[in-house]
Amino acid sequence: MEWSEKNKYTSFNSMKGLAYYEHYKKILVWMDGKGELPPPIECNLDPIAMCNLNCYFCITQRYLKDAPLTGSRILPTDYMYELVDFLADWGVKGLCISGGGEPLLHTGVPNVLEYAQGKNMRTSIFTNGTIMSDKILRVLSNCQFVSLSINAANSRTYKEIMGIDLWDSVDANIHLLGKQKGGFKCVRMLILPENYKQIHKVCKWAKEIGLDGFNVRPVDFEREDIEGHKKLVLPIDFIREEFAKCHAEETDNFKVFTVTHKFDDSFHVKHDFKQCLATPLLIPILQDSNAYVCVDKKMELAYKLGSCYLPENILQWWGSDEHREAIKRVNINSCSRCTFSEYQRQIVEVVQEDRMFLSFP
Repeated sequence: MEWSEKNKYTSFNSMKGLAYYEHYKKILVWMDGKGELPPPIECNLDPIAMCNLNCYFCITQRYLKDAPLTGSRILPTDYMYELVDFLADWGVKGLCISGGGEPLLHTGVPNVLEYAQGKNMRTSIFTNGTIMSDKILRVLSNCQFVSLSINAANSRTYKEIMGIDLWDSVDANIHLLGKQKGGFKCVRMLILPENYKQIHKVCKWAKEIGLDGFNVRPVDFEREDIEGHKKLVLPIDFIREEFAKCHAEETDNFKVFTVTHKFDDSFHVKHDFKQCLATPLLIPILQDSNAYVCVDKKMELAYKLGSCYLPENILQWWGSDEHREAIKRVNINSCSRCTFSEYQRQIVEVVQEDRMFLSFP
């Protein structure tokens, strides 16, 4: 059980992809060499390649840990304003500020989020919660969704996992955030050998602070770009008992999401689809001001779509033959956990094959 019956219409339920049915149809026509590719629904923006933690499981370590903070590793704030103007006019609905590190290390991010909100864009952010101010508190409370990466219940485990002990700061900051009204503020926890015994403790901590939700899922430590990558052996039965304790904490004001459907029964990577098709739902723009095919292919030169240095130039390559071929080049067998795995299935099984017989309500 990943969520309760009262809480099944959630952001983490991949069935929400069915709301993109008309978008899916246009993608399929375009992949067939006909029609135009519509604008993406979301822009995932990484403003800075810098982090104040040193997580050993970090999926950006191959281009983050050893990369100098140069002009190509941080986006100017004025540029991000121009990008938001373009995206809003283009028809992009959501702006997610994400990580090539910790996005709030970029001092311009709160203002950019506020600017996008003023353009009627839905906004969200993924942050480790180590940086906080009155301005940040106000802006985050106006985000539709705030994901807080908290993978431990105490300072010892936090340092073991995150590399640096900033637990006291995080604890104080999240308490401040929990007092703010507005937005959906959710603790996100990745299951690791060091923390699986603390799943319920972290969930209770999030609830007691006054946050809105707790999201826990297996870590993807099988990515070949992670140092020491391997299949982790975890006590699945114990973890599921922890999940059950977390679900017992759920109330009308506190939601629990134990997300495992993108993994097999042993929490290892699986692929239940044969072809990459769903990536045009989103445009990932990174600190080098380039866009890439997918959030799971960031900084892979083979999957660079084009420059966004002048935002209007995006229209020169978005939906181009080169864009289509880049998607076709994706070998799913070389991919890690696919962010859009269920969307990939929906495009084929619902749109192409019409297994749901959509003409018959």
